[in-house]
Amino acid sequence: MKIVLDIGGSIVASPAPNVPYIKGLAELLIELRREGHRVMVVVGGGRLARDYVAAARELEASEDYCDEVGIGATRMNAMLLIAALGEHAMKALRKNTLGAAKAKKILVMGGTKPRQTTDAVSAQLAWRTHADLLVVATNVDGVYDSDPRVDPKAKKLPRVTPQQLVKLVSTKEYRAGSTAVVDPVAARIIERNRIKTIVLDGRRLENIRAAVSGGEHGGTVVG
Repeated sequence: MKIVLDIGGSIVASPAPNVPYIKGLAELLIELRREGHRVMVVVGGGRLARDYVAAARELEASEDYCDEVGIGATRMNAMLLIAALGEHAMKALRKNTLGAAKAKKILVMGGTKPRQTTDAVSAQLAWRTHADLLVVATNVDGVYDSDPRVDPKAKKLPRVTPQQLVKLVSTKEYRAGSTAVVDPVAARIIERNRIKTIVLDGRRLENIRAAVSGGEHGGTVVG
């Protein structure tokens, strides 16, 4: 399969780079590649991005400039994964999704441009490469009917339609450094292009493996 993995910065580097996790993720990606899968990864900024965006905002930077700062953090995290992948990864950090379908090794990206989160980059990458599966690996175990971090009565939804996903996240106002299980732009790309998507708890690497192999991943299927 062609797989796009949207890996949250909250897993990889919050508050600091999680080196054991990055090593484990790299091992899994190499294993998937050896099995014949084509793997592409987009890495988020996590705490590093949020801290730097907050500092830039305090210094009265524009929202677009704050976004550029956050993008820098995502690319730093992506470079750590490239280091862990070694010869299995494309050494050049790709800065846009154009031509990504031609990548022979594991492709790793961070953010690309202001007003677009790494969720949106992942969805766009899945669309451009005609990926069979988009896996959104985050620190929440799926899509809920409300934010489980603030609503103790929030219920996890094992399956949602793309239209339901758009509706659930459309109330989120975008600002540099903002967080959501899937951002509204990504949700609309998923809906428009009918991209098979699974949102899961990426802190457990076995969930990602299960999503690829068709096993029990404990997350939410969008489709």
